[in-house]
Amino acid sequence: MKITRMSGVLEAGAMEDESIRAWADLFKVTALPIREVVAQVVREGAEVLTEEFYERMMQNPRSAGFLDQERVQKRLKASLRRWMTELFATLDDTAIGAAIQRQIEVGIVHARIRLPIDLIPAGIRVLKRGIRRRIDFAPLNGDERLAAMIYVSDLLHLADGLMNHAYLQDAQEVARNDEAFRQISQKHSSLEERSRQRAALAEWTETLLLSTWASTGTPALPRLRDSEFGIWVHHKGSIMFEGADDLRDVVDSIERMDGVFLPRLQAALARREPAEAVVGTIKSQIDLIRYKLNDLFDHHLGQDDGLDLETRLPDCRYLPAVLSREMRTHQASSRPLCLALIEVDFPTLQKTAMSGARSRLLQTAATTLSAHIRTIDHLFRYDDQRFLLIAIECPRSRTAEMVAGLTESLRHAVHAGNVQGSWTPVPMLVSAGVAEFDRHPDYQYFIQRVETALAEASGRHHRSRVAFA
Repeated sequence: MKITRMSGVLEAGAMEDESIRAWADLFKVTALPIREVVAQVVREGAEVLTEEFYERMMQNPRSAGFLDQERVQKRLKASLRRWMTELFATLDDTAIGAAIQRQIEVGIVHARIRLPIDLIPAGIRVLKRGIRRRIDFAPLNGDERLAAMIYVSDLLHLADGLMNHAYLQDAQEVARNDEAFRQISQKHSSLEERSRQRAALAEWTETLLLSTWASTGTPALPRLRDSEFGIWVHHKGSIMFEGADDLRDVVDSIERMDGVFLPRLQAALARREPAEAVVGTIKSQIDLIRYKLNDLFDHHLGQDDGLDLETRLPDCRYLPAVLSREMRTHQASSRPLCLALIEVDFPTLQKTAMSGARSRLLQTAATTLSAHIRTIDHLFRYDDQRFLLIAIECPRSRTAEMVAGLTESLRHAVHAGNVQGSWTPVPMLVSAGVAEFDRHPDYQYFIQRVETALAEASGRHHRSRVAFA
């Protein structure tokens, strides 16, 4: 599913019209034979130019993170060769519109992956130098060679301007969605979430005490960062309370707990020394975390907002904000991340057009999924009958187990309900696609992978099943 942008339409149209005129003017001042020679130079040198480009960009630490070797070899090099070849192969006015749209698409992708905007002109300069060096050996006289150099420079500047304009438009929309979702997350079910996280913190405390009491040597004490509470703080909590000083205090307390106090407790237990002092310090840290957490929720209680009207799940327009953020966080931590796209199908209700019963079933499905996922995960109403789960710090195997459990819970909830009256059972098919984050920085590519997996799952024999990307 494409995430559409709803703002800047008029401005974008004016920018495209201006670019069409600029491109046509460039054609008028550069003879067609010269443009054809440049297109041939680029086409014949595209492979070497691409190698030079990525060799140079990989030397930059900021761009290297977007260009891991496997991804460069599989996708990006071919994309760059195609882009530069098509750009200079645009030789007449009728092809300008399509070429402009291509530059806009590239700029949008750069915005989606949060590529630093200054790296785009840096890459353009690398290509410009490479192409101009090769023009020196082209079959052109002195005046023609100068015209070709100017043409290369102007065309790359024009493409750069289009990409940057699209980048800024998309980045502004992403920033608006980021802020809107943050505000919704601050408000959504704060009382319920506070109770859940209090319970999660208490559960970790109990696990720690049991590990301490049951130790017969050097105990393996559970890290707070790896608990459900710790994971929630670093993901959902960081969205809900972004920028809050109390959140920073909670994160610091978790780091001190895992990095200082638990090792002290572990050492004391290993040496069979009294541990009352360090246990008291740990209790004080837990009390501080609980106090700070209460303050955070107290400041952000409010009414639910920005939810899908039928299912009361977060609206899918906020998916780019959340997914992009989680991808960046998991990229930095090297922890696993998965998407699961779950489709529920009620074929008998579709045939009889029982919209009321179908709506109640979708509400039941949404409630069931919300009740059975982990509190650290994100669940969205993706479209009509599909729900998207972002499984935080979760490998593919564990996500598959979660999806299997959710499928059973959905079947039980639907069969146990009285949706059609007279306790008539409702046939239901549940299919799911699962994709694990492969470090590709574009969230749209991640979504396309899980959509493909779901298509495979739902397209075989019309039976409930799970498929993997």
